[in-house]
Amino acid sequence: MFQQYQLELEQECPYGFNEEEDKLTLLNICQSSVTDYNQELIARAFDLCLMAHRHVKRASGIPYYTHPMKVAISLIKEFGYADNDTIAAALLHDVVEDSDDYSLEYIREQFGDSVAKIVDGVTKIKGIKTRKLDKAATYAKLFETLVEDVRVMLIKLSDRLDNMRTLTHLPMIKQQAIADETLNFYTPFAQRLGLIKIKRPLEILSFYFKDPDAYENIRIELDKKRMELIKYIQKFHDSISQNLSKKDIPHIITIEHKHPYEIYKKAKEKNVKVSEIEDFYSMVVVLRTEDITECYKAYGVIANIFGPVSSLVDYIARPKINFYRALHSTHFGPDRRLVDVIIRTEEMDQIAEGGIAAIYKIKEGHSAFSSGNEDMHRFQEDDVNNWLRWMKDIIQDGDEDAIQKIWGSIRMNQYEKELTVYSANNDLRLPKGACPIDLAFSISDELGLHCISCKVNGEIKGLNYELRHHDRVEIITSPNSIPLPEWQNWVITHKAIVKLYDYFKAEEEHTTVETEAEIEPQIIKFRIVGQDRSGMLKEITEAIGQINIMRINLSLNNNALFEGAFTLIIPDKMNPNLIYSKLISIKGVKIVEQLPEDEILI
Repeated sequence: MFQQYQLELEQECPYGFNEEEDKLTLLNICQSSVTDYNQELIARAFDLCLMAHRHVKRASGIPYYTHPMKVAISLIKEFGYADNDTIAAALLHDVVEDSDDYSLEYIREQFGDSVAKIVDGVTKIKGIKTRKLDKAATYAKLFETLVEDVRVMLIKLSDRLDNMRTLTHLPMIKQQAIADETLNFYTPFAQRLGLIKIKRPLEILSFYFKDPDAYENIRIELDKKRMELIKYIQKFHDSISQNLSKKDIPHIITIEHKHPYEIYKKAKEKNVKVSEIEDFYSMVVVLRTEDITECYKAYGVIANIFGPVSSLVDYIARPKINFYRALHSTHFGPDRRLVDVIIRTEEMDQIAEGGIAAIYKIKEGHSAFSSGNEDMHRFQEDDVNNWLRWMKDIIQDGDEDAIQKIWGSIRMNQYEKELTVYSANNDLRLPKGACPIDLAFSISDELGLHCISCKVNGEIKGLNYELRHHDRVEIITSPNSIPLPEWQNWVITHKAIVKLYDYFKAEEEHTTVETEAEIEPQIIKFRIVGQDRSGMLKEITEAIGQINIMRINLSLNNNALFEGAFTLIIPDKMNPNLIYSKLISIKGVKIVEQLPEDEILI
């Protein structure tokens, strides 16, 4: 009933002592698991792997060929699914990179185009400019090939998992660097692809090597809490199970404990001690049916017993971006302690654990891995090519922070934590931490480039406001407004990042050395409406600052509403948004809008 997540360090490699026995072991595993099993292809791939790495050993002293062998086996054991080409590519994934004797073209001739493309996708780039930029370029390449074939990332994740399990043989500084890279680059992809079964051990291992003391302290605290709550959980479990059985709802109930890194993140987010965390486990109710209406029926049974504490989160009607579906709710269990409950069918459970690999297994066909597959398109946002171009540009520019920028962009855009916001007729999903500018660009380029302010739930907010779940947002635009440079520090969505990067790069390219030629000033007109009070006009003029005011028109109605129209002469290069931002922040001001240039003010 209790599902705990343990630290899985490899104590002793079971392979590497007899090559023929290892080959036979691999073939036997593949025979029982691989769709349309092709023994001849996989046997040849194993032989080439053995030949290419013949004289190479790992840091542990074990023959190197055992690593690609374990990667191939991991694809089956961790993902529960693999095809012949994927297994062959896993066995060959280091051959081109580590051996001068075998080219990518040789792989293509011997094993076909599909295997060669996957091997190419996982092969590191070397020799661009610096080691840092080489690594950044490898990330960009991996992202590019992932878009075409998800099997590239499946192999990279299996590769990374085996490396993490054998990390004890490396110096501490390398352990921490690899752990950091895993958390920043690989686990977000595992999350996005729904590969929770591999994301968990990657996070646990990374946390262990990154901060072993913190890991151990949390592990001890979790062990204490588990012992305290076993009887309590059993009561809750038995009550739910009995009542579901009375309603003839076949089910299995498990208790999933959050692992140390999840607890660590939660404590940091809430700014509390680990000992203060209560919701470190979830009760998962798996229904033995594919009738999704049974999920809602089961929820009704549970809510009737314990009552709902929070609103139902329905990921069945609205699945997560990684295909995850379930009902999530929180209830008061015995003794009024909060319990998180997750309800899903057996198929939903498979996808929850195995993600995209489970989807393909359910569909029983490896052709689903092709780029033309309908499911695959759900992983490709409209601007994925522009996002990739941005990665390549910052690498080409020699930006030494390219790795961190790519990490940050990818991590935020994997929607590990997402929120739903509403704007006009749009119901939009954004990553947690998004601002109104992200929202504007997600709707259209024009809206993003010309936004000047926003209303959130009826209140004026700054464009750097962090959006919250279920916010209702109105984007305010002006046709004459242009983006501000600081926006680049606020946005997190890939579309907004790329569009702003392109905008300011174009501005930079068109910037010329100033000449003695006179620069024509621009004339802009603002209308300001607000609740009149003493000193308002003074604050408005102070906000305008040293800018020349050509004309002011003022009026005051019976409701004590102040209305003014200002004609300003501003330098050619000045952004009108700067003025707008100051004016809208003045106490009592309700409306600030830029008027058309040809409008006549009386």
